[in-house]
Amino acid sequence: MAASKLTFNFLLLSFLASLLIPEISLCDHSRQPKRHAVMFLFGDSILDAGNNNYINNISVSYRANYWPYGETFFHFPTGRFTNGRLIVDFIATKIGVPFVPPYLQPGINFTNGVNFASAGAGVFPVANPEVISLRVQLSNFKNVAISMEEQIGDKEAKKLLSQAVYVTCVGANDYSYFVDNYPNGTQLEQDEFVSNMVGNLTDFVKELYNLGARKFAILNVGPRGCQPAARQSKELRGDECDEVSLEMIKKHNIAASKAIKELESKLSGFKYSIADFYTILLDMIKHPKDYGKYIDFDNIRVLVRKQSKPPIVFHSLSFGNAQVLQCHIMRHSNKFTLIPLF
Repeated sequence: MAASKLTFNFLLLSFLASLLIPEISLCDHSRQPKRHAVMFLFGDSILDAGNNNYINNISVSYRANYWPYGETFFHFPTGRFTNGRLIVDFIATKIGVPFVPPYLQPGINFTNGVNFASAGAGVFPVANPEVISLRVQLSNFKNVAISMEEQIGDKEAKKLLSQAVYVTCVGANDYSYFVDNYPNGTQLEQDEFVSNMVGNLTDFVKELYNLGARKFAILNVGPRGCQPAARQSKELRGDECDEVSLEMIKKHNIAASKAIKELESKLSGFKYSIADFYTILLDMIKHPKDYGKYIDFDNIRVLVRKQSKPPIVFHSLSFGNAQVLQCHIMRHSNKFTLIPLF
């Protein structure tokens, strides 16, 4: 079994044991119903459960409301950028709680948790102005916190917010933006961008803490430079990846990990767990046969490079069914052509 499989399983158990499962006193014999574990989710397409479906005049590449999204589990597109469930959906299933609904979905109960994530989002709004940036997601959370106080009272709202888990996965789109718009960026400019990214992410976590959050689960930034869109724009072949973005992301993940650890030492009651999403995903890219079904798409890959239009991203992270088929989907002449995502 690949080491990253063990890492992911350990991470899942870590989430359950240290963050998601509420603390229960052995001396508490009351029969009052316990509120199930609540999650608030922030970030990009790795976590988006359909918020972008409700945004008017958004590019089709930032929506997942058409086939084949959702075909293997829900059997219809839900707005998730996957053929089935998201990582957080598997966690919810594991602990027996409902999937966390998207913030923009009408009629949701905020006290059951809310998913604020938006596919294409970044730490900086400029990464993708069409979607919901991390800053706006935080603003939406503030509105939810106010609504919760009005709904269940100040005391209960504070208790719920302090016991909830705040899951974040964001940053990949920011690094794509930098590499695409500053292809000749100097080392100093790259390092300054990384520093600004980490600083803004740290400020985001501190603001959540000041609003009552105490438990944080963070997926670090994945190897964006190995995605087909990045490789195609650089005309890379074989197993080549965009090394500039990979190096920037590695620096980001190291610096962000240190910054979050420093917060733990400064903020009372602060708990966190960081998923090494970069290493997990990179291992899947390099050793796909270790994770289940593997299909060689070399011929299709050559064919797609000849097309004039870029493909629409379709990424499938199906950890639960031991089948990981990462792919792009390209719409061309009303036909779909599948090629590997990594």
